[in-house]
Amino acid sequence: RAWVGRRRGDAMEGHDMALPRGEANAGARAACSSPIKIYGQKFCPHVQRAWIGLEEKAVDYQWVEVDLEETVPENNGGGCGHALRRPLSLQEIRERFPDFIACSPRGRVPALENYGEQVYNPMIILEYVHESFSGPPLLPAQPFRRAQARLWARHVDEYIVPPYNLLLFGEERDAARAALHEGLAAFEAAMAPEAEGPFFLGDDFSIADIALIPWWQRMCLVLRAFRKFDPSLCPRLQVWYEAVQARPSFLATAMDAERLIEEHSLGAAAANFAAAAAHGHNRLAQDPEPPREVPPLVAKTPSKAGGAPFQRGHARR
Repeated sequence: RAWVGRRRGDAMEGHDMALPRGEANAGARAACSSPIKIYGQKFCPHVQRAWIGLEEKAVDYQWVEVDLEETVPENNGGGCGHALRRPLSLQEIRERFPDFIACSPRGRVPALENYGEQVYNPMIILEYVHESFSGPPLLPAQPFRRAQARLWARHVDEYIVPPYNLLLFGEERDAARAALHEGLAAFEAAMAPEAEGPFFLGDDFSIADIALIPWWQRMCLVLRAFRKFDPSLCPRLQVWYEAVQARPSFLATAMDAERLIEEHSLGAAAANFAAAAAHGHNRLAQDPEPPREVPPLVAKTPSKAGGAPFQRGHARR
């Protein structure tokens, strides 16, 4: 496929471009000072949406990490052997991150500041970035194609993200799995034919693609590790993801696979034990955690606390 080879060639100019480097990029950006600031959490999928938009436009921005949780002292962790994390109250966020609250009064990430102009909500930020900065467009010029991109970006939020969360952290997993596959199948059916290009609109990379990218990555890694999700059931999305992975904006914002799985490990384990408590011990036997394919570090007690890592970017977005 000519389009894959062309983009892959662009992304592979330097060997360091071949692997996700979101953490390193955020660290380097945090050391800079700029009137353009993005407030977020590195592992939050909502934040990654806005982050991809800034990278697509090659904006010179400053990264401001906002930790919306704090570690609970181990002696208050219930003797479970893990230090826990609790979400901060809105008042605590106001006290610790006043500049962030000025951008996002409800304390939701991501938020963007651009020379005093303040915006929050990831999809609103993407449209703002599209209109405010030069560079590749995030929406096509034609009104109908713009409408299609917006409609299917909303589809991701309404019919893909909720069943993803329910499958990973809820108890009614069969229903969640069916709903997730239904949402993904509808998205695939609406995509341009592969012959027209890899992305949702063909050759045009847009907010419809950006809306799905963080969650599809997590489906291929986290859901595959903990809930036996099978990406091969979505062949058009596999072709799409091959092109996405070669895109510099993805590489600059994506987390390393093992780190991403580790970040979700305690939340997934907690969901398994909650399900076992609700449905009896047989549930654990039917749904072991973690599967053997998960990298070894997931089975270990993480050195960094993460009692409710799944709340990052979900409780306050």
